[in-house]
Amino acid sequence: MNLEAYTPEHRLELEKLINSPSWQQVLNSGLVDEVKSHRIEPNKVRNFIDTVLGQLLEFNEEKVKKLASERDMDEDEIITELSRWPEDLNGNDPVISFLGINLTPECNFKPKCLYCNQPWVEPEVDLQGWKDIIAEVTAGSNGAGPYIYITGGEPLTLGEQVWGDDGLVRYATERGAGVNVNTNATMITPEVALRFIKAGLAKLHISLDTPDRETQNLLFGGDRFDRVMEGIYNVQIARDMVGAGYPVIHTNCVLTNKNMEHFPQLFAFILEKHKQTPDKSDPFFNDLLIHVIPVGGEGNKPIRPTEPEFKRFYNEIWDTVSQMWKDYQEKVNVPQDKRGDLLAYFSNPFRRVKHEGGLDAYAKVSAKGIYGALALSKHCYVAPTQAAFTPDGQQYKCGSHAIRHILPVGKAGDRSVFDNIKAGISSPIALPQEEYCYGCALATLYINQSVESKLREKAKEIIAQ
Repeated sequence: MNLEAYTPEHRLELEKLINSPSWQQVLNSGLVDEVKSHRIEPNKVRNFIDTVLGQLLEFNEEKVKKLASERDMDEDEIITELSRWPEDLNGNDPVISFLGINLTPECNFKPKCLYCNQPWVEPEVDLQGWKDIIAEVTAGSNGAGPYIYITGGEPLTLGEQVWGDDGLVRYATERGAGVNVNTNATMITPEVALRFIKAGLAKLHISLDTPDRETQNLLFGGDRFDRVMEGIYNVQIARDMVGAGYPVIHTNCVLTNKNMEHFPQLFAFILEKHKQTPDKSDPFFNDLLIHVIPVGGEGNKPIRPTEPEFKRFYNEIWDTVSQMWKDYQEKVNVPQDKRGDLLAYFSNPFRRVKHEGGLDAYAKVSAKGIYGALALSKHCYVAPTQAAFTPDGQQYKCGSHAIRHILPVGKAGDRSVFDNIKAGISSPIALPQEEYCYGCALATLYINQSVESKLREKAKEIIAQ
């Protein structure tokens, strides 16, 4: 293996870990050769925006054109008519682009993280039950399947049911899905890292909020910083040892008033551990880069940034880190035409989508923990292309509803995934509503705004005809 793409300091950390008893045991077991010989590659996933737009236009475009030819309709009227998901989808099954699976409320972090507001839900779905759900939503993937997000609790408490040869990651990948696991990383041993590669895992989301060990351990609820970093390093070693371009790691940074000022230091820390590559087409060009997640939940009010703090973060602090990213790309000699903007690789909750009223208004509602209310679209276009499950088998329209356990559309085992979606098909036109959707996920906000923009273009085209 070649570790030359890492900084000299980080290379020494990886080399030290390779010489540890845990890695030496794995190296002597033959597992590396097994993974090299039998690993499967991650799949492409369906385009989230096109999956929504394509179905809506297929259902509605010709009908709306006819309506518009018979009477005057303005853009908003046309968009509303283009947005209607027909009852029972005209006998068709929905095409799913996102499946969220919360496998378990169980976690190995006891006490739990300071900001964790995950309620206990009694698990009712077994391994075969999750496979049945995956089998349904991956039917007919045809080269690009759904994106499957596996989380918990800590999903790796289920061990081989997740990463084993008969586990969920390999099962979903073999059926055409692209799979991501959200984990605290402390259970990623050398064997687990290699098994993930063998199973074709596309992405890992791992929480890291600050490089300051004391502050991070406070947020983690215990002395866990070094164990998290070792899990990340195990993945880096395993990828290079096998010669695999996956899984790509994304860092989830929960933004609180405890770590907000540390963000530039976290970015510098990430770049020091980052695999340096001067080509944005390389899968590791954005490895370890950060998704910012403002802390949620009413119980987290004491650690939520204030209105002035949010303004400072999205102006001064973000601009500082943006300049660091530009300097980094200059340092590693990324050609000008291959350089990426910071926002292309990070999720900035304010700048990635449009918020009514701009930063002042966004900072005011964010200080109350209402992050999505000012970015809601005219309609919820995306809901029938998503499904999200909690450990008790309850199915929800989206991940945001699943996190809050509101408005379930059915339960696994009582009806199929698709039948549950169809049972709730009449309500997306009534959504979004602030009461239910103020916590809408950034990715969903982005998809809805993008779909609405494209529908507006289509509406202008119809009016002009």
